[in-house]
Amino acid sequence: MTDPSPAFFTVDAGGATTAAALIGRLAGRWRLLAAGAVPASIATDVLLADLVGRVNAADDDLLAEAGPWQQWARVESRTAPPPSVLLAATSEARLQELELTFGDAGWRVVLRVTPDHLAPLTVARVLLDRHLTVVAIAAGDPVEQGERAGLADLSAFIGSFAMRRPELRVVLVGGAVSEEASLPPAQILRARSPAVVAEGDEGSLASLVERLRLETVAGNASDRTQAGGDVPGPPAEAGPAGDGRVGFQRAVASLAAVLDLRIEGVDIGLDGGTHVLAGPMGIERRAIRADAGLVPLDALDDERWLDQIAGWTTVHEDGFALRDRIRNLRLAPWRDAAGDGSLLRVGAARAALDRLGRGWAGPREEDAAASGAAGSGAPDLLVLSGGAFAVAPAPVVALTVLDTLRHPGGVALALDHARVLAPLGTLGDEADRRRILTDLADDLLAPLGSAIVAGGLRGGRRGTLRLTSEGGTSVLPLVAGSVQVVDLPPGIAATAQLESADDLWVGVHARSVAIDVVGGLGGLLVDTRETPLRLPDRAERRRQLLESWERPLWIGGDW
Repeated sequence: MTDPSPAFFTVDAGGATTAAALIGRLAGRWRLLAAGAVPASIATDVLLADLVGRVNAADDDLLAEAGPWQQWARVESRTAPPPSVLLAATSEARLQELELTFGDAGWRVVLRVTPDHLAPLTVARVLLDRHLTVVAIAAGDPVEQGERAGLADLSAFIGSFAMRRPELRVVLVGGAVSEEASLPPAQILRARSPAVVAEGDEGSLASLVERLRLETVAGNASDRTQAGGDVPGPPAEAGPAGDGRVGFQRAVASLAAVLDLRIEGVDIGLDGGTHVLAGPMGIERRAIRADAGLVPLDALDDERWLDQIAGWTTVHEDGFALRDRIRNLRLAPWRDAAGDGSLLRVGAARAALDRLGRGWAGPREEDAAASGAAGSGAPDLLVLSGGAFAVAPAPVVALTVLDTLRHPGGVALALDHARVLAPLGTLGDEADRRRILTDLADDLLAPLGSAIVAGGLRGGRRGTLRLTSEGGTSVLPLVAGSVQVVDLPPGIAATAQLESADDLWVGVHARSVAIDVVGGLGGLLVDTRETPLRLPDRAERRRQLLESWERPLWIGGDW
């Protein structure tokens, strides 16, 4: 964005809703003037006109010299349904390497094949499905003697179908390139095994997979644009600059540099989830998971997905009716949002966060907690984004995160309430991103508050929480296995002193620890439940336990 621009829009077009924001220059600074969201089937211009109308109704002189709003710049990002891939490998170990790489890049794995588990009819049906865009075949490098026969069978079988589908790309990984004669030459892509090449290297499978995802999204967008339809798809020019999930990761990295903080970003949409950890020096870890959408596409046909989501909800309904409501949440996510529809969405978001956390590559704090070792520690700030968090009050949103992404210690929580980060991340100039984020940091992040996760209190034992702020000091009991909400308004900084006769686990073991916290719309949540959180296997008991933590945080809830 150039400095002379008086105002511009950001547009984040997702699978369920389109969110937009109007950003204008006031007193030499970019400020968020208005924001809103509508179902994806509604034309974007209708939403933009509404934003301008609301600003003009409040102050008709504010944008008087900006000219017609139709001519203002738009910074847009779009997210699309995940592309599909069939994975084939000579062994289960090779298959897991493929699945990890494709899974963390946002691909939907529709079938896993090894020579020992080759169902010809099933594989043929998937290979002929026009939604399948990529097949990956992996073998050891060099190919081991025991792999040769299986690799030849896989390549010959897949090649016979690839010749009938010239648009299908075949990725040969590691020693699988030795069988390229069995495949159409124009459809072959080559990559080195993930075990022998770093992620950022030129020939890495991870780099190739990410490029293929962006190309596939762009191709699908072009097809959908030509075909029309009620729900708009991604633009034909979608790519690195327009992909909302990549944009979100970039924006979080830019925000970390601007604020000089270690920031973890989590975005949950209808078709996938994004997870990124960034510090002032750039992105440390990142993943895009197709299985971490609010309700994944596979849930329509596989009841195991439905049961996993139902296991995180607090909705009291019989199993058949609850499964139907979860399916409907996938098919019409903007409907049934009132009453216990909000509970259903919170449960689906909690389940998505659980899947996102399980697929998060690298060491995790909960693993360190289970082993008693020191982990990498909580980030300074955890930023949430996505329509999944739009229907619940701030304390419930914070609890949803604490139930799943459990970081021992203290962390500040914020919500990208206008969904501005993903569009801003599509800006090609890093200096532009940082300058705009510097101005907008206070506007685009709604402070949810802070959370302290402190395990280690034994049943029946108590500790003490001493909270000191500019308003004085308050002393509260720490109760094992509970979630307590402490009033701490937005903008108020405080120090929380935790003391116990037992060793508390807050990233380190300590009987007394001081943690700096900041207030927010949800106050301060003090969580003394175990890490990782263990829930009952029985559905009804599990639901009752989740409800006992969640219900007190709803304001005016009567369901």
